Amino acid sequence: MLMYAIVYVERIYRDEPFRLSMPEGLKTTIQPGCQVLLNLARHKASAYTGYVWSLEKAGEGDIEGEVLDLLNSGVPVLTPVMLKLALWIADYYAALPIDCLSTTLPAPLRSTVDDVVELAGFQLESPELRVKSTGLRRSILKALATEKRLTVRQLRKRLGRRELYSAIAELERAGLVNVRKSFVETKPRTVTTWKLAKTLPDEPEKLIARSPKKREAFELLASRPEQLFRAGEGGISRTVFSGLVTLGLAEKIETAAPSGESLRFDEPQKEIHSLSPHQQQALDALTKALYEQQFRTFLLHGVTGSGKTLVYIELLRRVLAEGKTAIVLVPEISLTPQTAARFRHYFGDDIQIMHSAMSDREKYDAWQRLRQGKARIALGARSTIFAPLENVGAIIVDEEHDAAYKQDRTPRYHARDTAVMRAMFENALCVLGSATPSFESYRNALEGKYTLLELPERIDNARMPSIELVWMPGSQRVTPSISGALYDAIRERLKRDEQVILLQNRRGFAGSLLCLDCGHTPQCRHCNIPLVYHASDRSLRCHYCGHIEPFRQTCPACKSENLFYKSSGTERIEEELGELFPEEKILRMDIDTTSTKDAHASMLTAFREKRARILLGTQMVAKGLDFPEVTLVGVLMADIGLNLPDFRAAERIYSLLMQVAGRAGRSSMPGEVLLQLYNRDNELFQHVIRADYRHFFEAEMATRRELAYPPFTRLIKFECSSPSEAVAEKGAVALRKHLRPLVPEAFGTILGPAPAGISKIKGRYRSQLIIKLTGIKLSAALLRQVQYETLSAFRGENLVITVDVDPQHLL
Repeated sequence: MLMYAIVYVERIYRDEPFRLSMPEGLKTTIQPGCQVLLNLARHKASAYTGYVWSLEKAGEGDIEGEVLDLLNSGVPVLTPVMLKLALWIADYYAALPIDCLSTTLPAPLRSTVDDVVELAGFQLESPELRVKSTGLRRSILKALATEKRLTVRQLRKRLGRRELYSAIAELERAGLVNVRKSFVETKPRTVTTWKLAKTLPDEPEKLIARSPKKREAFELLASRPEQLFRAGEGGISRTVFSGLVTLGLAEKIETAAPSGESLRFDEPQKEIHSLSPHQQQALDALTKALYEQQFRTFLLHGVTGSGKTLVYIELLRRVLAEGKTAIVLVPEISLTPQTAARFRHYFGDDIQIMHSAMSDREKYDAWQRLRQGKARIALGARSTIFAPLENVGAIIVDEEHDAAYKQDRTPRYHARDTAVMRAMFENALCVLGSATPSFESYRNALEGKYTLLELPERIDNARMPSIELVWMPGSQRVTPSISGALYDAIRERLKRDEQVILLQNRRGFAGSLLCLDCGHTPQCRHCNIPLVYHASDRSLRCHYCGHIEPFRQTCPACKSENLFYKSSGTERIEEELGELFPEEKILRMDIDTTSTKDAHASMLTAFREKRARILLGTQMVAKGLDFPEVTLVGVLMADIGLNLPDFRAAERIYSLLMQVAGRAGRSSMPGEVLLQLYNRDNELFQHVIRADYRHFFEAEMATRRELAYPPFTRLIKFECSSPSEAVAEKGAVALRKHLRPLVPEAFGTILGPAPAGISKIKGRYRSQLIIKLTGIKLSAALLRQVQYETLSAFRGENLVITVDVDPQHLL
């Protein structure tokens, strides 16, 4: 009977799979999830790569091409669950199935043309060879006998594509050839390092007399003249090292990047002697569900320092004892070093760390370890949800509220929601953990869709830190960014040889105005969201509904001209701290100082070893870090995030402040948190002082219900972008016309078009529409159809339309 393969094809952007015929030799080995080489009847390229969705007996439908060969030695690269999950992502997030299938696989696995084939040590008279001999296999061996080593691409040119990979796989299984992955790097992976210059100018001290930071960097290089230092080491940034090169005091050297797993961060681990009563209750509930082998989602709501990680570890021990596997997600690379160290301490080689800083070779090796069962726990950021594990027993999403779980490229999936769906397909547990859960998850828990588990107290008798507000307009300041109160508190901690973490939330500024006298920020009267200042036409705009007001250079509340619309960066604050505490080493942790591969780990190690007592940084210092001697946390502009033109701004800033506050007082020493702010009247800060998540949730939800924001509605964001501002705007207007008939007024609203929060990025103007839906769902097919219809009228005008379902921000 004739059989056909239903295949989704790389580089062919259509919704439906292709129906392909298969050669006889592959019909017994091909199966769903396999990667295949194929040609298509009406396409120019001689071969494409695709993924088998299903196999069908002869039936209706045209044959659109032919499967030429089976890749990856015939082993399916996608498990049945992964196929199902990719198609769910395509349907829910309105993305093309092939994009979603490709996203689940590491890049090195999606190509085999550069694989190297070489002869193994064997005799040509081998009886094994006679058994397995075919014309194609003999031709492969003959070519290799002459050349010794050839790439698959070279063999393909000589012998054709048809069934070549399958023949190579058979020869490899018979022990006649060896096949290894070849990683073609555009250039060898290097890291930038600095060392002391071979010859120094006369009196180098004079050149750096006015810069404490450069002096500190020079002394570091001079203490070990032959050593190569990387950015972040000793708390010295790339900028400071480069400054020494300019002065002739240092030289810059590119060196080969170290191979092997990075993010090594080791610290003494606390042994688990006994769990607290609340931890034990949570673990008992999770263990019972695990043994029942049914899908369930739990929300583990525990205050910072309540020991959520210990509950995860004990659960994972039980998962492995049951012979199952597990996935642990953390929101971003900055959380991975400490988390990875803890899990590695308990699970050793059973755990595989995954993160974006890995090379292609490391990603490929990690994928193979998991696929072959050599590691049974995958730990990493967002894309780790696609780890090729089978028989999954539990999926843990730590800091589940974090916006970093939302992918910012197509397909724009949310890893937390994808984790819940994968757990459902795997019949596994899903555990979402957070001190400040997302409103969506907390509402699901209160409504019984998830099971709520609570850890209301810190472990080891540690107390929650005290939180105080410092109102900057009414406070004495010692520098533009640091109040007298914060300065005194830092000085007191240093006197007692304790440690300090300072947060500057510079990401929370997006062009909104702030009155430095009364703290007022102008808001849209229609959306209750901050207006954004546009210098080009001196206007204030709502980037949500499009409302415009003229900018009058005075505060509408108090008529002051003392307005603030520029953020204060961490580098400037580092200089201010250097002036206040000239003898103190300051570690600065931001995108500039942590851009190299192991920078996070080396800076955290320096802080843990108390080589520095002040850690200054952006949001990456707020989450997941556990240093017992940190007794003071200062937030330099606690309310700046409220200026974001986004309905989630209050939820985000509450979460960030509670997270960073949680870094203080994590052992027997009491902790204190100082929040410097301008807008002290915002009710949010009273919730922060009381550390009362439930009351904050209820107050904020009342506002969201009134204004029809999620979770009471579902949002879909459409962005039209083009190098031409006029085309971006026209595209958005045309898109609205196509969408209007699909959204009945009783079930939804279309907002916009309006300029995006950041109206131009990388030379492209951005105009956006937001759909608020209540009670209906627009299918992925319908949303894509609207895209195609709109784009067809703008051919040749470089218009791009992106769809973001459940957007996490509206900038």
